[in-house]
Amino acid sequence: MATLQILTIAFLIIIVLLSVIIGSRAHQKEKEITERRVKQLQLSNRADRVEQHIRGLKDINTDTIASDVLYDFYLDTLRELLQYSDDPEKIEIRIATAEEGRNTEPVEFSPEPELFSFQEKSNYKERLTKLAKMLLYLRRKGRISNAHYQACYDYLRWLNLWIQLNRQIVQANKNFDSGDNRVAQTLYGVILSHLKSDSIERPEKNTLKNFVTDRMKEILSPQIEAMKDSENPEEVLAKLMQSVESPDAPLKPK
Repeated sequence: MATLQILTIAFLIIIVLLSVIIGSRAHQKEKEITERRVKQLQLSNRADRVEQHIRGLKDINTDTIASDVLYDFYLDTLRELLQYSDDPEKIEIRIATAEEGRNTEPVEFSPEPELFSFQEKSNYKERLTKLAKMLLYLRRKGRISNAHYQACYDYLRWLNLWIQLNRQIVQANKNFDSGDNRVAQTLYGVILSHLKSDSIERPEKNTLKNFVTDRMKEILSPQIEAMKDSENPEEVLAKLMQSVESPDAPLKPK
């Protein structure tokens, strides 16, 4: 009888131990699944955010300096997500699409842009602000150097100026094409004034400055022609260009 009781107790102890072990393993498994899901969600959200930045920059992106940084981070995030995803094929498609998109040439800069609506300008400015924060985050994480970050930041500053001046540039070009040189001259002068007052150095800025200067010279060609007989035509021309760059009632970019 005593032996039977001992065996019963031993059996019960074994059952309890097995229950504890099984429960512990089940808890550990559940914890691992939860951690995997959390990691999957974090990486998925991160990838979506970076993808939005890439798409948001696409239509005005004339340089890969910032988009290359985004693509690097985006592709690294997708490759890490591949280890946690329940649908790896879907992630592989996103990776292939991103690699293809990265090889696409940026938009060619044109000093004769289309007019942005008020909503488009607001959207672009918001995207550039968010992108600047993303680049700052990547710099702090050591993903890009301070010098590279500064170059990207200057590029975003240029894009912001370009968006600000959009309406003036479009209106100036429109008036120039229609023959209303007086209004075109005023607007081109405002644009030149803003370009010269900004310290950003960008190829696009120089292209725009040269374009506007050539338009101004064409508008002023009758006066320039009359200067040829003066003793110092270059000095007179410089003063004339300076005067039109500082109109009495400058129009501020909206």
